[in-house]
Amino acid sequence: MIILAFREQFVNIDGQWAYIGQPKKSNGYGVIFLGGSMAFVSNNSSDWHEDLNKKALFHSLLEEGYTIGYSNAHGANFGNDTALQDIKNLHKYMVKETGINFSVHLFAISMGGLLALRLMRSVDFIQSVAFSQPLLNVKEQRKYENDYIKRNNLDMDDPTGHAIALSHEIDYSTVDAYIDKTFALEKLALAPIPCKIWHSTGDENVPVEINALPFVELRIKHKLQIALEVTPGVGHDKNGACYSDHKGIIQFFHQNEK
Repeated sequence: MIILAFREQFVNIDGQWAYIGQPKKSNGYGVIFLGGSMAFVSNNSSDWHEDLNKKALFHSLLEEGYTIGYSNAHGANFGNDTALQDIKNLHKYMVKETGINFSVHLFAISMGGLLALRLMRSVDFIQSVAFSQPLLNVKEQRKYENDYIKRNNLDMDDPTGHAIALSHEIDYSTVDAYIDKTFALEKLALAPIPCKIWHSTGDENVPVEINALPFVELRIKHKLQIALEVTPGVGHDKNGACYSDHKGIIQFFHQNEK
């Protein structure tokens, strides 16, 4: 008989399923996960539970005493206002029902980076943010993808632009101005919250050169806390290479709890 040292449950919070993981002995802190484009949470599972590498990070954090929260957040949300509210609702639930501290850490993967950036500028409960291969620079990412499509004669039309228009419920004709206003990296990068990024040189989906590096440069310029670890030659979300550094992730969180 296996006795788990933590409690797991799936709850519906204001119409969105969320996973709550509680350790046997809490260290007082919570970690809210922000998923990528394939993210989902149902009434009994999530993409993080169906991937052994991702699930391993959950377990490492639980064993360290962290309470975990992960909302469906309307799936591929591209950091929209509805997802912002989903995370606020999740945070409120976690504080009330599990007794954790008001301030929590964020762990954002891929597209979840956009949601993290907007949360960093709009809420007061973030202790620190760990990023794994994050999408941070929408304008340059969009250009990179469209250049690739044109160069390879692919039958696609501005996928990121259309996805943002759809998820943010705006007219596609206004998407250029909307991206400039909502996702200006020069503004979003400057929240005074400790950040660390795990990325890789082999990521052709969300290249480190146009996402993590400009973010890091801006924060260094403005003397804001930032760290970057780059794994050589690893593709996007390849076998969890950029979130398998459990010790490093936990150490980063601990360093920002003093």
